[in-house]
Amino acid sequence: MQQKAHHDITRDEIKKEFQLERMILFSDAVFAIVITLMAMEIKMPETDSKITVEMMPGIIRHLMPVVFAYMVSFMFIGVIWYQHLKIFSLLKDYDKGLVIRNLLLLFFVGLFPFSASVITKAHGTTIAFFIYIAIILSCVATQFVLHHYILVKRPGLRLNADIKTHLEELRKRKISLLGFTIATVLITITYILIPGPELKPLSTLWMVAFPIVYKFLTRKKVA
Repeated sequence: MQQKAHHDITRDEIKKEFQLERMILFSDAVFAIVITLMAMEIKMPETDSKITVEMMPGIIRHLMPVVFAYMVSFMFIGVIWYQHLKIFSLLKDYDKGLVIRNLLLLFFVGLFPFSASVITKAHGTTIAFFIYIAIILSCVATQFVLHHYILVKRPGLRLNADIKTHLEELRKRKISLLGFTIATVLITITYILIPGPELKPLSTLWMVAFPIVYKFLTRKKVA
């Protein structure tokens, strides 16, 4: 009986490990596909005439917003993927709540190619910036919810490991989410209140204050 019980426990553990591995592989595939689709948005403009050397500087200037958006998005998605990798290394089990929260994060990550497309088609417009910021904010929010669920709400899903570092990162992520949300609200209000269309892009300067305030709030206290 004891051998059978031990065999059943081992089989269940292997099954859970395999299912967790499937979830991680699926998540990695989504991250990889999103990055690939964003890179595909960097393409030469369609033209009826042959592209000459003289035309290249203008074409490059035209592509710069798209390339910059790709670079920022790649770094941001890379950070999310790395944090996703670290938090899932703590898991020994999963439940429906974990699956839903993980899928929600992947849903918003999957919108990055759409934001790249918007920037490509409507670069220079403020609405493209707002869409891009909204997607980033959604990713930050859903990632915080996922990490909070694993670290705080459902400790039974975790391995018996020291999570002090992860809890400190969760605290910083909470501050980042709050600061990013406040900056987005201030940008939106300022954008609405500024009367001149040529001055409306200045509303995005609120984002400059975000890293400064974040650095101040997350600094280590000297004993």
